[in-house]
Amino acid sequence: MTPTDEVDHVDLDGDTQDLEDIHVIDDISPTSTNGQKRRNRASNSSDILPTKKRGAVKDVIADSIARMALSFEEFIRADTKNIDPAEVYAEVQAVPVLVKMNNSKHVLG
Repeated sequence: MTPTDEVDHVDLDGDTQDLEDIHVIDDISPTSTNGQKRRNRASNSSDILPTKKRGAVKDVIADSIARMALSFEEFIRADTKNIDPAEVYAEVQAVPVLVKMNNSKHVLG
């Protein structure tokens, strides 16, 4: 379909999206049978993904975390490579709370 063939309007009044097929369950209390079955089914993680897919998902997550950790380490190394101690001291002196902490440390030490 080319862009010129597309319809420029959507018929929301005529579109029921099969809502008439939806059935509402009245009793969803913790003691109801239907609620209990649903809760057990949702909590069983083996129903969600097959074992092989879960392993693959875990591997993808582990790889992503490892890449993020490496990226963070590289960022810290690059960011702290050329720190001038005098510049750090000047930054600390600019924050009154840090000055008080620094002065009290010297008095106690």
